[in-house]
Amino acid sequence: MKPALTFKLSLSAILLFWSSAIPCLAWQESITALGSEVSRVFGTARNAAVRVRVRHDSTETVGSGFFIDANGTVLTLSDLVSQGQEIRVESERGVLPAVLLGQDSRSGLALLRAQTSRATPFLRFASGTGVAPGSFVVGVGYPFNLSASPIVGVVLGADRQFQDRLFCVSHLRVDITVSPGELGAPLLNLQGLVVGVVTMVVNEGRWAYALPGRAATRVIADVRQYGRVRYTWAGVGVARVGDDRTPSTVIITRLFPNSAGKESGLQEGDRLVRINGKPVHHLSDVVDASFYAPVGQPMTVAVSRNGKIRRFSLLAGERTADNPAGSPGSPSVTLETSSMKPAPGGPVEKTIGAGPN
Repeated sequence: MKPALTFKLSLSAILLFWSSAIPCLAWQESITALGSEVSRVFGTARNAAVRVRVRHDSTETVGSGFFIDANGTVLTLSDLVSQGQEIRVESERGVLPAVLLGQDSRSGLALLRAQTSRATPFLRFASGTGVAPGSFVVGVGYPFNLSASPIVGVVLGADRQFQDRLFCVSHLRVDITVSPGELGAPLLNLQGLVVGVVTMVVNEGRWAYALPGRAATRVIADVRQYGRVRYTWAGVGVARVGDDRTPSTVIITRLFPNSAGKESGLQEGDRLVRINGKPVHHLSDVVDASFYAPVGQPMTVAVSRNGKIRRFSLLAGERTADNPAGSPGSPSVTLETSSMKPAPGGPVEKTIGAGPN
């Protein structure tokens, strides 16, 4: 007899149903239907989820991850494996040794290769550009020293910043409960496709941030091809006029010498209107456009100057270690505003889990 399936459902997800003006019986039927959907998604995804166990001398660090292809490639967190001496991948199908293929400290992701002669089950990423607030997601992680478990919650929105912590690209804010050992878990939509990777917990694990699936696929592609993520450098400094949480004006404040931005015809004081065809209302719009822009590909920029719309094209290169505007991996633009400073330490409560996990 199979054990009954249990899962963690956030309080706000329950209240979402309570707040609707539907009869009690209909509410119970909706909960039953949601439970069936969660069971279905979890049942199809659990074999592709893994526990990543890394030994550092006499200590052990544990997190979650998942297979992304049939060749044993695993996506997990870079903080988990950066100093690892021995890496093991544990799944419902057994324990496999693994090696580090590459990692990216800005996005927080790492790629492993599990050493196996058999094809591995894997998860596919959702296509498209985002997940709407209010969407249900199902995570699959390995809490503590327990078996794979589902995590259920609701996407609350997308943020570029949490308190003083800046993200390299807008992250999904998700109302889920994350236990030790579950960082690195995939988040799936109800079609069973990956829409995010849990990278950070907040408020003692009561909710979390996740790198969007689209951003993860961009990182994976670069690490596979180059062994690292190639971030663009346009040589443009920008600042906002107004509150970044509401539609505001983003202006160009600086053009670095010998950069694509300087040579493009852009001018300091230009108001950004569009980048690669997408409207610019917030600094996060500029940072996201920068993150997804491929190195060596033209970037189209529309600005407002003296009341007229002007369009420019620039060929952004790769940011190098000796770049005057910052360290490798920084965005192609520089955010020149006192209210958007990186935190001096690591992410809020970004504890992978160690010891008895």
